[in-house]
Amino acid sequence: MQLTFIFIGIIGILLLIYSIRILIKSSKNRQLAEFNLDSQTKQIELKSNGLYSLSFLGVGFIDNQGNFKAELKSENGNLIKLNKTFPNYRFRQNGTIGLEYWSFEINKKGKYTLTFKNLNDLIAKKSMLSSKRMFQNNIKTDPIKIIVKKTTAIETRIFSIIGLVIGINALIWGILIGLTNVF
Repeated sequence: MQLTFIFIGIIGILLLIYSIRILIKSSKNRQLAEFNLDSQTKQIELKSNGLYSLSFLGVGFIDNQGNFKAELKSENGNLIKLNKTFPNYRFRQNGTIGLEYWSFEINKKGKYTLTFKNLNDLIAKKSMLSSKRMFQNNIKTDPIKIIVKKTTAIETRIFSIIGLVIGINALIWGILIGLTNVF
């Protein structure tokens, strides 16, 4: 019986190490571009294939009141599908809160154009809490920055958080029960 719990503890260690590696890898995703949120067309050069994200810097909550949208086009004019992330990953950069809002996958490196349309339909607030948001005014688009960076898939990020919780519990309970012979 003790060997079973020690085995659970070893699995917990492996799961914990794997989850920490994913979190470290996702925190080291590098930023490729940063610019102000406006309706002008931006040029972005993506030098490798992979998963990228469009994030808002300076807000904790974003909502679309109507027709606000972003369009990302490749050099030959093909429209790249932007997937809204759920849940929206929040982060801090130099003390400023940010929100990962869209993700997209690039299969061919090159230059891409990004355009935002209907900026007046954007609702942006500082707090993500609905109890605080109802007392806050909308943030104007002038101080909001857009960040393009490499990202990790939401499923991988959620798996790493769940893996941390299960790994810590399996490690503690497996080793604790396996070494103390409680059962």
